[in-house]
Amino acid sequence: MRIVPIALPCNVPAMDKTTTFPISLSGFEIEGLIEADAPRLMPLYQNCQDYVVLERGHPPDATVAIEEFQSFPPGRTEADKFVFGLKSGAGNLIGMLACDRNYPQEKSWWIALLMIDPAFRRHGAAKTLCDDFFSWLKTQGADRVELAVFAENEQGLRFWEGQGFEMVRTAGPVPIGTKQHRMEVLGRSL
Repeated sequence: MRIVPIALPCNVPAMDKTTTFPISLSGFEIEGLIEADAPRLMPLYQNCQDYVVLERGHPPDATVAIEEFQSFPPGRTEADKFVFGLKSGAGNLIGMLACDRNYPQEKSWWIALLMIDPAFRRHGAAKTLCDDFFSWLKTQGADRVELAVFAENEQGLRFWEGQGFEMVRTAGPVPIGTKQHRMEVLGRSL
């Protein structure tokens, strides 16, 4: 369940390839991704098949990456959508952070998806990515972050709680792919 936001100004212009934030992971960088980059994300989705099957009930297909660039919360547009790639020194995308600004309210950002290649999980990449993203958001005038976790995704719920997120409400069932999900909506102040 999403709340319809009011369109409000923000310090960040619409997403383009130059929209990035500093990352403190040595040997990695953040890349602003646009819809034309969807094919480059497919290997990450394939490597993160465990999550995609949990979310959709089936392995990733050719549409899954493009959908990330084309799905918006109610009242939002592509100008409010930001997709950041976590790129290794070799140029491979080993992580992705998709979010929407001023949602569900002004100065709040919604994390639509955080995905890290399994080879880089449990090594601090996701935590550092989030810490650096939250620091950047503060410089942009944001004061809150919210997201939703599938109730059955216990590992994801533990991760976000470890990042200081607390329960806001439950929502659902929400249909995604062949599955119906109860969602735990979490939030935290920056």
